[in-house]
Amino acid sequence: MNADRMNEKAKRNPRKAYSMRFRFLATLIFAMLAITILIGGLSIYEVDNYIQTQAEDFVRVTCTNESEQINRNLETMEKSVKIMESYLMDFFKSEADVEDRELMEQVIERADKMFIDVTKHTSTAGAISYYFRPDPAISDSTAGLFYSKIDGGDEFISLTPTDISIYDKDDTEHVGWFWQPYEAGEPIWMKPYHNQNNNSLMISYIIPMYFEDKFIGVVGMDFDYVVLSDSVHAIEIYDNGFAYLEADGAIISNGDAELETEIRENARKYLRVSEQLANGMTLVLAASYEDIKQIRYDITFEILLAVLILSVMFTVIAIFIVKRIVDPLKNLTEAASKLSDGDYNVEIEPSDTQEIQLLGAAFENMTIKLREREELLRLSANRDSLTRLRNTTSYASWVAKFDAKIEREPIDFGVIMLDLNDLKKTNDAYGHEMGDKLIVTAAKIISDVFKRSPVFRIGGDEFLVVLQGADLENREELIKILLSTCESTYIADTREPVRIALGVSLFERGKDMRFADVFKRADSAMYENKRQTKS
Repeated sequence: MNADRMNEKAKRNPRKAYSMRFRFLATLIFAMLAITILIGGLSIYEVDNYIQTQAEDFVRVTCTNESEQINRNLETMEKSVKIMESYLMDFFKSEADVEDRELMEQVIERADKMFIDVTKHTSTAGAISYYFRPDPAISDSTAGLFYSKIDGGDEFISLTPTDISIYDKDDTEHVGWFWQPYEAGEPIWMKPYHNQNNNSLMISYIIPMYFEDKFIGVVGMDFDYVVLSDSVHAIEIYDNGFAYLEADGAIISNGDAELETEIRENARKYLRVSEQLANGMTLVLAASYEDIKQIRYDITFEILLAVLILSVMFTVIAIFIVKRIVDPLKNLTEAASKLSDGDYNVEIEPSDTQEIQLLGAAFENMTIKLREREELLRLSANRDSLTRLRNTTSYASWVAKFDAKIEREPIDFGVIMLDLNDLKKTNDAYGHEMGDKLIVTAAKIISDVFKRSPVFRIGGDEFLVVLQGADLENREELIKILLSTCESTYIADTREPVRIALGVSLFERGKDMRFADVFKRADSAMYENKRQTKS
């Protein structure tokens, strides 16, 4: 009886040993599979949210960049027209001069050559005509200057000015360019209209000219709307996205009926971001949600494929080398935990097992991709959200690197400190929204003037420019341009110009050891300039 029990026990032992081994392997495999699935699930979740956020940021940044490019062209045209207007106004010294027809003829004759020079230096693509038209009440109805490009030519041709007297004031297609700025009493951008005088779809920037309260006439330039529209349509937003222009809420698509229908009937299928342009129109970028979903699907598929590969590798390794797999898997588990907590700086310990090496490489590749995306987010933190200039975080990092360069070899450079005057007054008088527009306007002027120099916003109303190279050599001329532009630039709909106090300091070899030495002198000079301005 006892022998039978012992034999039965002996027979059971091998099965129990095998069962324990099997259970251990099964438990280990199950645990590894669970960890892999957890990593994949967390990765899919995080990547899904990340892609959605990145897609929105990409469309928003693209819209901002494209609108800035368009605005630069529009502002170039504005500057050209303002130069023409300023040149013409210098001829009129009294109200009697305005009504002097002989003087008006001389003004037109002398302005002819000057206007040609201005247009030669106007780099805006799409400018198709420019003109000066005196008020018919003080001159002939066809007096003035009118130059236009004919049939798509590259040269401006002198044409007979339109006879203003034969058209009704409400006839926008023939004389809207004259009467609209006259009635507005200030410079205006006309929305897209079909000009019958040169048979073109265009937008126009016109300045009405006044001597005291006496109307003299208008000076302006026309811009081929098709050029603007084509540049907008060329903007690529993923595979199926598109860009278009709106004016007063209406789609201006240059006759693209299919696009207009898509926008009206399927608006909910697109992520839309808009930026208002300098001429009052709105640039709209529409990204297809299907494109964004496809990106998420592609990355999800890659993650699932990686999860599948990892699962197979874990199973094979667990079956054949249980003992040697414990430590590497422990390391992977810890790395997965760090990754799920957002710590992408994980390291995988090397292994002499080929399967573990492949597993570690796949995991590291996933980690690198996530780390790169985190780096993109970090870089976006170095830009000021209001002005898109470099912010204080970027400034601190830049100064540290620049000081290291100074220690190795002195560098010729200069610092301009700028401070907005009357920001508080603007906030109190018009509200903080207008104060923000003042800051944005000032930032735009500063960055446009000092295009080749680093520009930082280092405080609420403080900016800093680092001068090097050509900007350092031409600093006096650039500062004059800056101050002149500020004086002639008004804050949105107010009559308040942009007022800036500034101080300049240059690096002195043998005296200055750090960037801060030059900064302090520029800062002091700025506050002295601010004090003198207020007094």
